[in-house]
Amino acid sequence: MKLRVESGLPLSGGIIGSGGEISWPKPTRPGDTLHVSSEIEEVTPSRSRADRGMIRVRSETCNQHGEVVQILIAKLVVPRRTAAAIAS
Repeated sequence: MKLRVESGLPLSGGIIGSGGEISWPKPTRPGDTLHVSSEIEEVTPSRSRADRGMIRVRSETCNQHGEVVQILIAKLVVPRRTAAAIAS
């Protein structure tokens, strides 16, 4: 969890959690070296609020052997960029 919190997603303007799923397919052990990789799987603009949208992020935590030890699928409310910010 410390690795997830300290690395954070590079999202400008902050995020709000809106649910998710977490699983631990394998245990972690003392001395394990962990690596987290995240991928945005889906982006959905809000129909009612033009200034925000929803993203679905899948994060996998792997140990030093490349084994997946945790899977987190998070649904997050995020601010949308303005057209001016996209153009620059």
